[in-house]
Amino acid sequence: MPDTGDRQPEQEPPAGRHTQLVDPVLTVRPLSRFDFNLRSAVRIDVGLVFVTPDGGYDTYLPPQRPMRTQMVVKRYAVVYEVDMGVHSFSTELALPSDNDAFEFTAAVDVSWQCLEPARFVATGHRDVPRLLLGELQQAARRVTRRFAIAASAQAEHALLQEKTTWQPLGSAAGLQVTWTLRLKRDQENIDHQRRLQTIQHQEALAFVREQHELAAQQQLPLEQLKIEFYQYYLENGGVHAWALHLAAHPEDSRLVMDSMSDDQIRFVQARLETALQSLIGDTAESHELDASKQSALRAVSDILDQRFAGASPVSPPLRQGVAPIYPGSSPSAGHGTMESRRLVAELAEQAPPGREVPLQVQIIQERGDVGVALRGFAVPAQGMRLLITVHAPGLLALGDLQQELTIVPGCDSDVVRFGLRTTITGLHTVTVRVFCGGSFLGELRTQISVEADVPTRDGPAHSSPLNSLAFDPGEVTLQVLKTEDGAYSFQLLGETSYAPETFRLRAGDPERITGYIYQELRSSAAAAHQIDGRQARERLRNLGVSLWADAVPEAVRRQFWEEADRIRAFTVLGEHDVVPWELLYPIDGAQEGDGFLAEWLPIVRRVFGQSRVRELPIPKVAFVIPPGSPPEAAQEVAALRAKFDSTITDVGTLTRRSQVQDLVNAGMAGLLHFACHNTFTERGSRVAMEDGGFDPIDLAYARRTGALRDTRPLVFFNACRSAGEINWYSSSLGWAPQFLRAGAGAFVGTLWPVRSDSALMFADTFYHHLVREHLPLGEASMKARRAIRNHGGDPTWLAYAVYGSPAARVTIA
Repeated sequence: MPDTGDRQPEQEPPAGRHTQLVDPVLTVRPLSRFDFNLRSAVRIDVGLVFVTPDGGYDTYLPPQRPMRTQMVVKRYAVVYEVDMGVHSFSTELALPSDNDAFEFTAAVDVSWQCLEPARFVATGHRDVPRLLLGELQQAARRVTRRFAIAASAQAEHALLQEKTTWQPLGSAAGLQVTWTLRLKRDQENIDHQRRLQTIQHQEALAFVREQHELAAQQQLPLEQLKIEFYQYYLENGGVHAWALHLAAHPEDSRLVMDSMSDDQIRFVQARLETALQSLIGDTAESHELDASKQSALRAVSDILDQRFAGASPVSPPLRQGVAPIYPGSSPSAGHGTMESRRLVAELAEQAPPGREVPLQVQIIQERGDVGVALRGFAVPAQGMRLLITVHAPGLLALGDLQQELTIVPGCDSDVVRFGLRTTITGLHTVTVRVFCGGSFLGELRTQISVEADVPTRDGPAHSSPLNSLAFDPGEVTLQVLKTEDGAYSFQLLGETSYAPETFRLRAGDPERITGYIYQELRSSAAAAHQIDGRQARERLRNLGVSLWADAVPEAVRRQFWEEADRIRAFTVLGEHDVVPWELLYPIDGAQEGDGFLAEWLPIVRRVFGQSRVRELPIPKVAFVIPPGSPPEAAQEVAALRAKFDSTITDVGTLTRRSQVQDLVNAGMAGLLHFACHNTFTERGSRVAMEDGGFDPIDLAYARRTGALRDTRPLVFFNACRSAGEINWYSSSLGWAPQFLRAGAGAFVGTLWPVRSDSALMFADTFYHHLVREHLPLGEASMKARRAIRNHGGDPTWLAYAVYGSPAARVTIA
């Protein structure tokens, strides 16, 4: 029952100042049968929410008011008066750093307005500041935990960037909210750092005295003493202390610069410029460094610039025996030098059994005479760490098959070596893949022939372009590989790269089990309006829980929960459709997510050999509706055409196989949308076109030529089981891998037969979020799922498989 009586603000929000209004519900009062004239009793600038006898709500926004007859007919029982003005408050929040001993202090300014009074009333919330601060703190904690307490500027920047991807604060309660914050270290930590600096200065002075005494005893040259002094400060006191001492003694600059390697100079130069930008920026710590110190640091920065005056823009490789001073850092931090890179691997192409054959991997700069020119990407000045993984079935690993290497601006990386030994005769494929955090960057494959009584023969260097090193914070990739003995290797890759976990599915052939699951879901979709929705949802949940427990290794599940608070997108990378990932329902004891994996995280798939595309240009759109398509197909296409404005060219409706093939082979740009029937059997997929059957093998030429690589179209196959695959010699054959290896930027298909009405709504909602609201691919697909998840017992919302980069966005030419 609704509460009654005048409502006053119940309590103040934590530690802050604000306008007096905490609860926009000003009064709640019952209505008697004679109390129907509100025109003079209620303020004109408030909204009215009336409670109906069945517990529903009717809203009248100012200046609207119900007529007396309306109130009598609808038998309103209670009325809420809701303030719809703009209110604000300011406060401070404590947010954790990567060390629980230290916390950031966030000064928060919030402005809010209740735009949907009925929604707010229904939530039962009565303290808006407490509600909003709770939501903000929950979202912000996941971001600030990635940063050290000294990196308040970087943490603030990351927060303000990532807030654009969050659900707007208060939106679930009908509130419109704008907010900003300023982040700083807490005072205790600032005082602690000052004490440490004093101790470091005292230690440095003691070191100087010792060095002077040593120089006097050993008669060391004064120049050598100075070099050691500055090297000590650089290694122990950091760039700030080193630069300040050098600025105080500019006569030492040439001596110091000449004693350092180019890589050390570049690193110091970048760190110094970053420090200056943060120190003079608009942050809470910007005034800790006075103007004279800033001037001194800039003077040293100018000296560093002069050091490279006239130098070649490409520096030589790292000197032997000189270790660059790169601290660990997130590859997404800051901007960097725009460069192009290639992945290179060398492996013997022929060897007898029992021979060690090292695999050597390196990431090099783009060469004019090697491969093709690539789009540039930014390498931060402090360097970025990449993970290299090797998959070598049929060969014996002599060590770890994953290693990290660091790349820095202007340099090739070091060479990493993987030890392999030949065992089984035959032709073996070795695959090398590169990851940045949880983002898959690229791969190359090389082969070795193992035959008895043959000499070992070196093979050529193989190279593969890395067309993007853009790292998406919060993206996690689950790599799934099938081993020679039929087991599966699962590896979770994110901010933490876990070791692979080998897992043998107890069900034997996973494709057979997957087929049973799809058959049940097909039946559920067909009978969706004839069965109880709650029971169907319960059955679906139990199926998802069982899959999570039985099809995902225990170690991988444990790793998932360790990363769960930081995961913002989930990518599955693999050749084999062993698990309907969208159907997983993560739960382990007290640990439970917000439902099915696909409804609380953007989940996308990737196939090996698929390019990582971050932009999906849509200059034109073509629709495929062959004869015999569902009656709703024309309605679907008409609704989608209304989504696209005049800047997108409509190519028309295609009904013939030859039309589709010509369009694909010519490098179709934009969107190719299928609204049709797709027949899937053990022989694969097939669409009946006007001039004959169209199946994935018809894309073989486009795949081999990379016909779509330059245009990167989006392909949406809105048909039954259009994401299904079959084994085809050494690879999988299906619509998704064929289109993606031909160069498509993204692919959307279904895993089992779906209802036409649900398919229409999914497509309409998906394009609305992707094209109209410019949301990323992963988020647009997640919102489209949510829009149709409550259609009785229909499981269509989980049927869609999305292939591509979760962060890819549509661009309109």
